[in-house]
Amino acid sequence: MTVTHLLVSAQSIPYQSWRDGTALRLPLEPPLEPGRIINLSMDFSVDVPTSNITGHGLFSYIRGVMALPTVYPLIPVYNENGWNADMAPVHGDDVFSDVAIYNVEVTAPSAFTLVATGACGTPLDRTWRCKAAPMRDFTVILGENFERVGRETRGVVVNSYFYEWHAAGGAKALEVAVDALEAFTDFFGPYPYTELDVVETPNYLGGMEYSGLVVVEDGLYPGVSTVEWLTAHEVAHQWWMVVVGNDQVNEPWLDEALTQYSTMLYYEAVYGRQRADGILNAVFVQTHQALRSAGRDMAAGLPADAYPSNLYFDIVYDKGALYFHELRERVGDDLFFETLQTYYSRHRYRIATTESFLDTVEEVTGDRHRDLFEKWIAADAEE
Repeated sequence: MTVTHLLVSAQSIPYQSWRDGTALRLPLEPPLEPGRIINLSMDFSVDVPTSNITGHGLFSYIRGVMALPTVYPLIPVYNENGWNADMAPVHGDDVFSDVAIYNVEVTAPSAFTLVATGACGTPLDRTWRCKAAPMRDFTVILGENFERVGRETRGVVVNSYFYEWHAAGGAKALEVAVDALEAFTDFFGPYPYTELDVVETPNYLGGMEYSGLVVVEDGLYPGVSTVEWLTAHEVAHQWWMVVVGNDQVNEPWLDEALTQYSTMLYYEAVYGRQRADGILNAVFVQTHQALRSAGRDMAAGLPADAYPSNLYFDIVYDKGALYFHELRERVGDDLFFETLQTYYSRHRYRIATTESFLDTVEEVTGDRHRDLFEKWIAADAEE
């Protein structure tokens, strides 16, 4: 990203490059007092990769799809640790942010179908006007060959956008997204936005969550059934990451382990407990057993960069999910889901931490169940 113009309250201000050029520091004189407002404007440009794509391809323009996730300056979270501008490792997620109100105009060729965070009106002179609030980030996807199918459920319009030759996969993604939204609403609490979009994109990760919008890898769509897990998983992130935020760089277990367990809950709601138990054993338990047999077990609650890239998913997602299952088994369904519902409502549009989650567990169940936390999250599960 190249910054060419930066004004604070209409006055030019010098800025300092920080964090290997991934952040800018703006010295404010006098400092901004609590409760006061500042107007910051910035001109910048960024080149969208079109070939030789590195990483996961989530930011790219290939195969007729331009994917633009958070391609704008984002004010990082400020807390007791100061400014949280740490870079995530390649296998981790980048966005750790407070919610904000977004009013965005997007100008693009009329041949594109636009999908974006929030609600966008009919384009005027090739310009869409989008409003989204309160959202943790803003993402734009532009597709040259998109078809759309949609349904309304629980007061939410659910859309599936897909290549015109992947109609079966696109229909399946819609069905899963609708079922997942209904299940997670019942399990955790209401989805707070009026729209949810599932978009087929040429990424190399499988899927990714953004505010009010999720993407699923195009290579999964021809198989239809392969779309299901990723779609359900990314929809669950609307509860755990989008509405309830957390530090995805230093405490990724809070959203990834809970989202992975929530994905199993989707299968339980749609197909029954026996199917969910099969996933529990085949995916979570066997993965953990293989880690232990290979001597590669680690704590599931470490920062993302503490893991080798080939272990991050197995430990944080799958082993971490076993913590939630054992907690559910110990306290019973009523208290378990009351805990998640309380956690969701209390941290809505806020930033959760490991301690605030354990506080919720203690409040609802009368105990922090620290032994389970130590076993699965805080320490290696070795006997």
